[in-house]
Amino acid sequence: MTRHRRAGFTLIELLVVIAIIAILASILFPVFARARSKARQSACMSNLRQLGTALAMYADDYDEMLPLWSLVGGAPDGSGRLPGPEYTWDTELFPYMKNTQILVCSENPYGRTYRSYALPRYISGQALGAIGNVTATVTLFEKGHYTPGTWEDATGENFHQSTSASATPEYFHTEGKNFLFLDGHVKWHNKSAGPFADKDGPSGVAGQCETPGEHPGGDWPS
Repeated sequence: MTRHRRAGFTLIELLVVIAIIAILASILFPVFARARSKARQSACMSNLRQLGTALAMYADDYDEMLPLWSLVGGAPDGSGRLPGPEYTWDTELFPYMKNTQILVCSENPYGRTYRSYALPRYISGQALGAIGNVTATVTLFEKGHYTPGTWEDATGENFHQSTSASATPEYFHTEGKNFLFLDGHVKWHNKSAGPFADKDGPSGVAGQCETPGEHPGGDWPS
């Protein structure tokens, strides 16, 4: 009787297949990671657009005035003060939000439960009619290492800040951040371009957004 042997893979063939799969995985995984990061960046931009709508509604109810970043003022000191009588800008906008999750960016390098946006000090409590260059004036930028309603990180003095008062190396999206501008549009900028690189104002420091008023006396874009 004739015996038939079943054909199979040799050890070398199996190793070749495994090597090919490993090479394909090493190529595709970074692509998938970039696609996921891009999707999160787009979701963050959607958050900012919704917050821009909430800011516009607030201003419409309060005689064209933007909210104060905090009703008691002060300077970030790393204390991470808890919600209370400070009433930060985000708590002032709560009535205008359908979902407070829009305060959180999933790409926040400090965690996915922290408020991820700050109101620049230079537009805190300002009248909309006093600000000239609305297409270049930032109303919210990515910064935050504390939960919504917390006093710390509610405002910012420089767009390079990602937490507290000092410039920190953590950028939210591929070496850059998303910005909401006063006219309502949202745009991503690399850390060396856009608002990061602006040097308006008396200090002449790149990314400064502390002093209200137009250049050269303040930090509003001219």
